[in-house]
Amino acid sequence: MTKSYNYLLLLFFFCCISCSKFLDEVPEDRLAEGNFYKSLDDARSAVNAIYAPVRAGIFRGPYFLQVEIMADYAEGRGSTAIIGEYKGLDIVNIQRVALIWDGFYRSIRNANIAIENIPGIASVSESDKNALVAEARFMRAFSYYHLVRNWGAVPLYLSTTPESTARTPVADVYKAIVADLEFAEKNLPPKAAQYGRPGIGAAKALLADVSLTTGNWGTARDKADEIIKSGEFSLTNITKTDDWENVFGPTVNGSPEEVFYIKFNHLDGWEWPHNLLWSETTFSPFGNYVIYSTLDNRFLNAWDNQDLRKQWDIFTEYINRKTGVLEKLPASTPVLFSKWRDPGAPTTTGHANDYPFLRFADVLLIYAEAAAMAENSVPALAVERLNMIHRRAYGFPANAASAVDYPTGGWTLNAFRDTVLQERGHELFMEGKRWLDLKRTGKVKEVIKANLGKDVQDVHLLWPIPQQEIDTNPEISQAEQNPGY
Repeated sequence: MTKSYNYLLLLFFFCCISCSKFLDEVPEDRLAEGNFYKSLDDARSAVNAIYAPVRAGIFRGPYFLQVEIMADYAEGRGSTAIIGEYKGLDIVNIQRVALIWDGFYRSIRNANIAIENIPGIASVSESDKNALVAEARFMRAFSYYHLVRNWGAVPLYLSTTPESTARTPVADVYKAIVADLEFAEKNLPPKAAQYGRPGIGAAKALLADVSLTTGNWGTARDKADEIIKSGEFSLTNITKTDDWENVFGPTVNGSPEEVFYIKFNHLDGWEWPHNLLWSETTFSPFGNYVIYSTLDNRFLNAWDNQDLRKQWDIFTEYINRKTGVLEKLPASTPVLFSKWRDPGAPTTTGHANDYPFLRFADVLLIYAEAAAMAENSVPALAVERLNMIHRRAYGFPANAASAVDYPTGGWTLNAFRDTVLQERGHELFMEGKRWLDLKRTGKVKEVIKANLGKDVQDVHLLWPIPQQEIDTNPEISQAEQNPGY
């Protein structure tokens, strides 16, 4: 374990304990490590601590800037511009991704503490303990899944034992992720205890997503199929552009397609919309439009204007919220993104929209791609799952044939997978997934070159291991840094 990980571990206890010093006797009038893990509420508090680092330090905003500016439909302004040049990160953005790394390991540390301490609480039933440990293991898998895709081999900590750990091979990290998710699938409640927590469906969905990334097509297909057949989730009906408010709006909590979301509200809100919007619009009173696109972007220009997702997600003109006049965006940022709208946001970090990490649309798209890859052909059901997404995008009922359906026959495997990849790009737009999709399918250099005319250098494919990690972890040398840093 690194010194920084040790420090975080100790800091957690000091923050929770609130003691000025350790005493030989167990203090009954205040919290201490020795008397904290006594009740179900204590166990829940330990699990709650896992969420704080990923919500506040990572997914509030910084993570999306890094991955979305690397997608083939976006550019960055100011200090983020270098991200979209695909030549590696500069010192400012190296420091930013280091904070993301730190946040994930804080969450992992908190998960390990919960996993080790909850089983020893005598007053809590075995079923409750297993469910809470399963939630902690789900969140540990969630953090490692982001780490391994963005950094490659990373230190793997599955306990609080204070030992330094080398960079663990990618395959072994994925094995640990799968083991955590399989435990979660067996022990989480059938439905989440509350919105923003995982249930069995979330464990299956994340396992399907992980399996899609690692090329375990049969598992990805089967887990997605189990979710679909459970009937627990469905697509929200869309008949007109404004209906997307019922999917992504700030008051939505527990839509039919919510599988696992990171939750926000006005008191403890999301900053990502602030990075996208122009403050003069009616979409939000706040916006610094750090991320934008150009009028000649090939991804956006190839996107059908009749697609209601495009009408909701991007804009080039807006109604000025102060004057009521229709205006065009500035020439320097002629295309902006409006998927996340909250006109009532009280602060720049107060947007109440949730981050839909896994929704039913993801599950359908996972099934479509995985079924085709697993069977080395394009089965009719895979096309149907894809068509459910495509129909809704044009305002048609998802479960009935429509004029915009993809054909059921005549596909090559590569053509179908490319179509699913493009549909994912439209459906999951600005949800932090396009860059990772391009990487996992091996198409990142080809697609970025075709749509942006830029060459992706190898140094840009992985983020650098934080220098502090190398300096404090004797098991990682400078020579083991990711290429180019």
